Amino acid sequence: MLKIRAELPTVKRQLVSTVSVIVFLALWWLLTWPMLPPLEVPAASVADATVEEMPQPGDFEIDATPRPIIPAYILPAPQAVLQSIVVLHRDHALVRSAARSLYRITLAFLLAVLVAVPLGLVMGTYPPIRNVIEPLTGPLRYLPISAITPLFILWFGISDLMKVAFLFVGVVVYLLPLVIESVMNVQQVYLDTAYTLGANPRQVIFRVLLPGAWPGIFEAGRVLYGVGWTYVILAELIHAEYGLGYLLTQAQRRQHIDWIYALILVVLLLGICTNYIFVYTGRKLFAWKESKS
Repeated sequence: MLKIRAELPTVKRQLVSTVSVIVFLALWWLLTWPMLPPLEVPAASVADATVEEMPQPGDFEIDATPRPIIPAYILPAPQAVLQSIVVLHRDHALVRSAARSLYRITLAFLLAVLVAVPLGLVMGTYPPIRNVIEPLTGPLRYLPISAITPLFILWFGISDLMKVAFLFVGVVVYLLPLVIESVMNVQQVYLDTAYTLGANPRQVIFRVLLPGAWPGIFEAGRVLYGVGWTYVILAELIHAEYGLGYLLTQAQRRQHIDWIYALILVVLLLGICTNYIFVYTGRKLFAWKESKS
């Protein structure tokens, strides 16, 4: 019986997750496995025939190849996608491209943290400062980042600097309000207790507000680092020598549908791995929060 907001035990949760992945892969394999009967096709091409030579009902032959439920140009088979990963690694520097994308995301993310955390701490601590800055930064969250791509090209050219700046803006405009919210969510009772014990404003900020906000800031960073993978693909569509976005562009131009699915799979795996690193690190850094909850 399902209960509202009731978590499954760890073993059952892992079992359910594993089964769901296995079912998904099995369904993918089933839909792409050749099992339907072959189609009847004209023995000669209709485009090359004259009116008198149009194929008659008896002029059809059977294509001996069975058909999958979903054609390969829509959904390639799992084995074709895995083979594409091998081809991309061997002939198209897949590892180097993945490393370059990872480097761009990480550098832009660290720069965004260096800007958003101090600024968000100040804005969350002093509401008058927030009232001055927020009307200028808040609306940027509603601006499609792709709409200002031409400006980044004009300002920074088409080098890696443009891509990192593009990713930086895409992350910082969403990270800043989450940092402010994390600071403001620190309970007032902790501040009052610190003042009662004789703490000065500087001590309240760095020993109460910032430590209390770190778990929320870290969680916001985890989410936005994942969002960075969305922006890096867009950034690398523009004159990138290496990168997963660059490989996706090449796959589209060459109409390699299996390459596209393979690259999507690589992005998903990288995103899952980096997310696990964030989750594991967060549990180690903020074990006190886990035990308290």
